Parts: sequence; structure tokens; C-alpha cells
Amino acid sequence: MEKLSNQYRQSAPPQSADIAQHLVIVGEPFTRNELQALRLRGLLREVLPGAYLPGSIADEGATRAKVAAGVAGSYLNEDSALCKRTAAWIYGCAPSPTEIEIVVPRYHRPCPPTSRMILRMSEGPTGEEHISRLGGVKVTSPLRTALDIAFSSQLEQAAQILEAIDASAKLNCSFTKIEHQIALAARRPGRIRALALVRRLIAEKPAHQDREDVRGYERRCPPVVR
Repeated sequence: MEKLSNQYRQSAPPQSADIAQHLVIVGEPFTRNELQALRLRGLLREVLPGAYLPGSIADEGATRAKVAAGVAGSYLNEDSALCKRTAAWIYGCAPSPTEIEIVVPRYHRPCPPTSRMILRMSEGPTGEEHISRLGGVKVTSPLRTALDIAFSSQLEQAAQILEAIDASAKLNCSFTKIEHQIALAARRPGRIRALALVRRLIAEKPAHQDREDVRGYERRCPPVVR
């Protein structure tokens, strides 16, 4: 353990491209207790449940995307993308997820249990118009992510995430854009609920409210769920 501690004390801050090499996952080979001890010393931070990076690496979207991809492993490939609450977390608009959500173009049988996080697969379009890349990792675009959240997440959780997406000038994904796209999805199940939710959020938003950077929401997000 002391040797491992010295390794993290002496190593230079990793570059973004090196994140995969510095990702440490519980049981591969270190125990949770060993990794938590390093976290308490400030040498590691828990990015996702059971997934750690050196504390010197900045917390940003590309970093979060690479960590989620590292946890997903081979189940995330060029035909799939991180989506829903996982994508919202990557954009800084949701708390740390307890499972990794992946969209695939065709039905995929459930992933077998592993020592890592639960992987939740869903079927949906994965064309370029639906996808962004952060740190080289495919993630559903902000607008597509907002739509998925409006249609499928629990109402209170969906409202909080959509408010954060609307508030982010960087994402450029306002309630108005979200409402317009939902209105066009005439045949998608859950359309009435999603439309009512977004229209309620529009009505509740103060007219004088300034658009703020999403970092304000990140500060209010709960820590990693253990």
C-alpha cells in the first residue's frame, strides 16, 4: 500500500490521453478498502462507484466520458453510445450514476453480472446526428440526452436534469428546443407526459432568470453513491 501511495505522490499529473492507463477499478487488483485509503489521503478520487483516478486529474466532461467508457469496457463500441443519465452526468447535469446506460442500434441481450457497475442497454438510433464525442467517446448529444431523460426518467429526477441542461450556455439546449423536438415525436410512447413536464418547467422558469454555467449545478449534485 505504501508503495502504491508513493507512486501516486510522485507521478506527474496525467494528460487527458492517459486517463485509461490511470483508471483504477475495485478488485483490479486493489480492494475497495485500499482504494478508499488512498482517496482519504487525497491521492485518488472516486469518479464512479468503484472507479478511481488520481486526484490531480481535472473533473471535466471528457474525463467523465473516458471513465464511463473504461467501466463499460467492450460493451461500448463504435455502434453504441453512452446515453440517458450517464450522458447527463458526463455533461455535468446529473449526479453520479449508479449504472452505466448504453444505447445500441439493435436489441442487445442483458449484460451478464460483473464486479463492475451494472450496464443497462437500450435500443435506439445512434446516427451521427444523435451523437457527440467527448474525449473520443461517443455520447448522445445534449438534445438527444434531454429527450431521453424527458421520456424515460422519473419525473422529479427528469425535472432537475432538464433544468440543468437548459441552464447551460455551453450545451445550447433550451427548454424551447426540447419542447419542439418532443412535439415532433408523435408516435413515441410517453410523449404526452414528456411534453407536459417540459411545458411545466417553461412556465415555472422566471422570465428574468439568467442562463448560468452548468458548474453551478455540479456544485449542488450529491457525491458519488457508494
